[in-house]
Amino acid sequence: MKKWTKVQRQKIQIFRLITVGIFILFLSIGFMLGNIWFLRPDKSEVEKRELTSFPTFTFSTFMDGTYFSDISTWYSDTFVGRDTFIAMNQSLKQKYGIHSGEMMVGTLTQSDEIPEDSSQKKIKKDPVVPDQNTLQAEVTDKIMEGLYIEDGAAYGGYSFSQEAADTYIDALEKGAEKLDGITNVYSLLIPNNSGVILDDETCAKLGGSNQGQAIEYYFNSYDKVTGIEIYDTLKKHNDEYLYFRTDHHWTQQGAYYAYKSYCKLKGFKAEKLSDLPSYTFTPFLGTYYNELQLPEMAANPDTVYAYAPKSTNDMLYDDGSGNLIPWKVIQDVSTWNEGSGYYCFVAGDKPYAEIDNPEIEDGTSCVVIKESYGNCFIPFLVDHYDKVYYMDFRYTNYNIVDFCKEHNVTDLIVENNIQIIGSTDVASRFYELL
Repeated sequence: MKKWTKVQRQKIQIFRLITVGIFILFLSIGFMLGNIWFLRPDKSEVEKRELTSFPTFTFSTFMDGTYFSDISTWYSDTFVGRDTFIAMNQSLKQKYGIHSGEMMVGTLTQSDEIPEDSSQKKIKKDPVVPDQNTLQAEVTDKIMEGLYIEDGAAYGGYSFSQEAADTYIDALEKGAEKLDGITNVYSLLIPNNSGVILDDETCAKLGGSNQGQAIEYYFNSYDKVTGIEIYDTLKKHNDEYLYFRTDHHWTQQGAYYAYKSYCKLKGFKAEKLSDLPSYTFTPFLGTYYNELQLPEMAANPDTVYAYAPKSTNDMLYDDGSGNLIPWKVIQDVSTWNEGSGYYCFVAGDKPYAEIDNPEIEDGTSCVVIKESYGNCFIPFLVDHYDKVYYMDFRYTNYNIVDFCKEHNVTDLIVENNIQIIGSTDVASRFYELL
């Protein structure tokens, strides 16, 4: 057995101490970074979503253990450098595999047959409303469900769920009944790009449900709610730039046709796009690109064409803590990163925002309950109302019925992409709001 000299033993001990010291140093740095609150992100640019917020303490959540579970979810969802690590992981995935001109990503859920008669509704009694984290995760999953990729453009799938549809319809009808004689309630259901852009033969090959028939089922089931018809109009104009190729949203050109349909219902004179202040942001690589990182998408990025109101471009949004922050209806994002183009619209996905039109003082107002599809639709409404409010249903704590009564709101528009609202969890959320 080899015997070490005193000098050698001292060197070994010093080496061990240095090694342990370095390990402890890195461990300490990791621990400190993991617990420095102000360094933890609250939004993911790569995933295009708000990250889990720190839970509010209540005695009931403390006693049933959900408070600590929510802290654990917040901790794991907001680690420092999240976007950098996710981007690195996505980049590594592109180093292997062969990409063809056509491909499918994910699978569609089993579709229900769309009833021809709305009297066949099956109302779900006392739906379980998901918490905010579950709700956001479900929205994200629906966006990426059953994607069809063709020549660098992604098309979202759609599967009709009668339970989700009837839950949503029932929630809106109950809200409209409470607001009867006070606020007009409208439903804006936006089809996916697949149902508008792709031909019937391709859609049939991909499976899923017919979006036009599904929207018709919703609208025929309403009594006190008025549907804003846009599906046939979008189909007629599907040779225009109505949807992005690399992102799941429609463009403001697509939203313009919904605005014109709404103006027809209300008797408003629709503004011409050519008369509105305009902005262009390019290149734009959206949600689908951030998830898939396909080189053919990067080679053919999108462009965001944005149109501001004529009356004002000023607005206020709630930062989530009750503070109203001054912002722009159309914000200049030309110096932001290439994934930020869609954030130019109405400050993105905030719990609450308000826009005061200085040119109208007749007390008229509009509330839009929305997800991100509604962002590029809202600017068109500003020139027609004294005040425009929006609440993002994923983040707001307002009871919409109470808000409409307190503010004597003229019109309430409930906007949703049909794929997102096709989840029973998402549809159930409207029982809390209305």
